[in-house]
Amino acid sequence: MGGRRVQGTMEGARRLLPALAVVLLVAGCRKERGEDFAVVPVQSAPALEASRASGGVFRLSEQRGKVVLLSFGYTACPDVCPTTLSQLQRLHKQLGEAARDVEVVFVSVDPERDSAPQLETYVHAFNPRFTGLRLDAEALAPVLSAWRVTATRRYPDSARYREHPFTGDMPYTVDHTGAFFLVDKAGALRARMPYTVSVERLQQEVERLLSEEGTPAAGVRVEKARARLTPARVGAVYLTLVNTSGREDRLVSAESTTAAKVELHEVIAQGELLQMHPRPEGFVVPAKSRVELAPGGKHLMLYALQGTPASLPLTLHFEKAGTVQLTVPVSAPGADEP
Repeated sequence: MGGRRVQGTMEGARRLLPALAVVLLVAGCRKERGEDFAVVPVQSAPALEASRASGGVFRLSEQRGKVVLLSFGYTACPDVCPTTLSQLQRLHKQLGEAARDVEVVFVSVDPERDSAPQLETYVHAFNPRFTGLRLDAEALAPVLSAWRVTATRRYPDSARYREHPFTGDMPYTVDHTGAFFLVDKAGALRARMPYTVSVERLQQEVERLLSEEGTPAAGVRVEKARARLTPARVGAVYLTLVNTSGREDRLVSAESTTAAKVELHEVIAQGELLQMHPRPEGFVVPAKSRVELAPGGKHLMLYALQGTPASLPLTLHFEKAGTVQLTVPVSAPGADEP
């Protein structure tokens, strides 16, 4: 009786094996899908401020409007880092004109050996537009922690040198995290992809982020943003707000470093009389809906503009979605509306 029960159990297990194999295969295939690499919930990328190997200071917060591709490594790395930078060079080439809106950054995890000139030579050997960053050991530690990156020295077994002594410092390699960090145009960390990912897969994610306006994580997407400036140092911003969430939201304010002040306005027509009404209460964006800010209606009013920029940074503040940052192209006076 007991034997028949055991035999039946084993037969059942054998019948389950093909199904289990299919489940495991599907699970394995899912790792090629972008959502498996996504950072959820979307969050602002950790702060990063460091010396450029070529001179000057790099601040991640100043890269708004660009997609930033970040990796960590060191110049004495014999395999992973050259592979990573070669992948990034191929990606940069395949992106074509779109590459101008992508910032590729390589952060050294070996400041003792990676001098600024050495790091610049190394990174620029792959692409002169790539940025090498160097921090001293004290400043590097909190950056690695914030980005959840591991970097540990590995020294060789000294027994190897008993027969053949060497002079100078003990040689070492660095065990470090091999990954691509993708930061979107609004400064949010969107994906953490392994260095083994294909260039084609990486390109797909970068192009998706390049096509976005604003930050979709907030539940509000910004489309067709453009600014029209006048010689009188005033102007207007027009755009479309798309609320992808299931709850009503409200645009409550806006600001730009290019203008002394930004106000929410609406033009109201009373016959031939056109009235400009400030809207300090903001613009409601209904759930699963969109609101157009267009000429002759709702718009953002810019005051005391500085210079004649080709584009201007803009920060939008929403009641629920929070902050959305974007770069708005500027139309010259008299230009046709897009």
